[in-house]
Amino acid sequence: MSATPMAVQTRPFAIEPFTNVMLPDGIFDNALYKLRIACHYTNTSGSDLTNVTVYLESVGDPGIVVTGQTYTFARIPAGASVLVSWAADFQHASPGKPLVSFVARADGFTSARTIRQIFVSQTRYDETTKTYSIQIPEGRLELSKVTVVPPAKGEWWAGEKPDGEKRKPWHGPYVPTGCTLVWVPNPAYPGTHGELPFEDPWWKVLALIILVIAAIVGIIAAAVGAGTFHVGIKGEFEETDPGVVTECCKPAPGDVLKGGLTVAGVAGVIASVALAVALSDEADPHWRGQEATPPGPGELTVGERVEAHWKLLDEPYAGKPYRTEVRWSYERTTTGGVYHHQVAEEQTNIHVTDEVKVVTPDTVTSPGTLWVRSTFTRPDSTLFSGPDLYTFVLFRAPQGLYFLVPLTDDGIGFDDSASDGVYTGGLRLREALPELKKAGQSPYGIWKVYVFAQDVNRVAPGTPPQIAAQTIGGFFVASAVQIAFDPNLPCPLEAQSSIKVV
Repeated sequence: MSATPMAVQTRPFAIEPFTNVMLPDGIFDNALYKLRIACHYTNTSGSDLTNVTVYLESVGDPGIVVTGQTYTFARIPAGASVLVSWAADFQHASPGKPLVSFVARADGFTSARTIRQIFVSQTRYDETTKTYSIQIPEGRLELSKVTVVPPAKGEWWAGEKPDGEKRKPWHGPYVPTGCTLVWVPNPAYPGTHGELPFEDPWWKVLALIILVIAAIVGIIAAAVGAGTFHVGIKGEFEETDPGVVTECCKPAPGDVLKGGLTVAGVAGVIASVALAVALSDEADPHWRGQEATPPGPGELTVGERVEAHWKLLDEPYAGKPYRTEVRWSYERTTTGGVYHHQVAEEQTNIHVTDEVKVVTPDTVTSPGTLWVRSTFTRPDSTLFSGPDLYTFVLFRAPQGLYFLVPLTDDGIGFDDSASDGVYTGGLRLREALPELKKAGQSPYGIWKVYVFAQDVNRVAPGTPPQIAAQTIGGFFVASAVQIAFDPNLPCPLEAQSSIKVV
């Protein structure tokens, strides 16, 4: 028999399980102990596969402890990509690129193994120097002097713990408008360019990881508490831009821990991404600064420094081409001298959707099924499809209980056809009724529907680093929560649809 034609074709990515958001570019960081190793597993054949089993066999770093789980599929259509994920503990993970082995087997075939790398970093915060640092094999990036647009209305509060104790508030989201980045290469290098981080993303992606982790740590600390992240990570910023504040909705009353953490997490990612937009997708200030400051013969680069400040010309709405006006300076320190380069320019978010459509039934009779069909159209009129997105929906019951459901384009279950650009998910009320009853809530009334989608980095393994770095994943291209700067505007958390249950 031949091997099962199933493969993980692109790099697996990290999902933070409390907020359900993907980390920037899918990179794992051991500051967050609990993460999910997620991937799209693809039927690479031209025929449907039956009785398929999929499992994660092993991880090359013994410090990463995976909770075993086997997925079974009665049928996976030809060409379809199914989303699977495994819970893992990264507390003792080492920075690097460990290999992960996945195994799939279908009727009529032998088992097939796919081996892929994941990227693991280590973020810490030094209270004495007020500096974040992120460690990877190629060196260390230090982030300091972060200026932010602060939130307008004080704090986000996750309610009380089961024992009645009040949880710590989170004061975000914070929209960054400037920072200082210091790169310490390991080792010092000759020539114009050093190694890219993980031989893949730009340095700015590491800075984005730091900001997102800070946001997530603040959110988790507010809702869950210690034991889930490194206690040395700070979730707030002190240097603020004067005269501007963000207006971001707090989670609606109800099941705050299930839905509210996701809403807060999405807001934290959307806010943090302003840094990545300002510092360009095509090539970030480190690479461009290196290009403009070639060192002399025999010199080794021992350190690099970028100071950047930007103004958001538009509100940082997810999926919209908002603009930033940015000034940055680059400094290269070598064994022979110091080199400088400066740039002033305008940058625009390129992680956008031209249209997001959300279709639901108008009315459902209990205990029927609530379903959602969503399409996400790019500016060139093509649809995101299949493994292009990591997307999910929050159903909010009339009295506040949240239910999170993945949206997939795999031709399985609620989805009619694989990779046709229609992402589908459903909630069977019969299965939701016990949770509603436990919370003292009823299914009858108006259910709100909130759809979220992040783009996935689909660059094929083996792509040259400078080319691979130009594709970044983890940006929200669709979101029900947005960040506004005008406190007089209505709350920007908006349901894309509603369903009446009778």
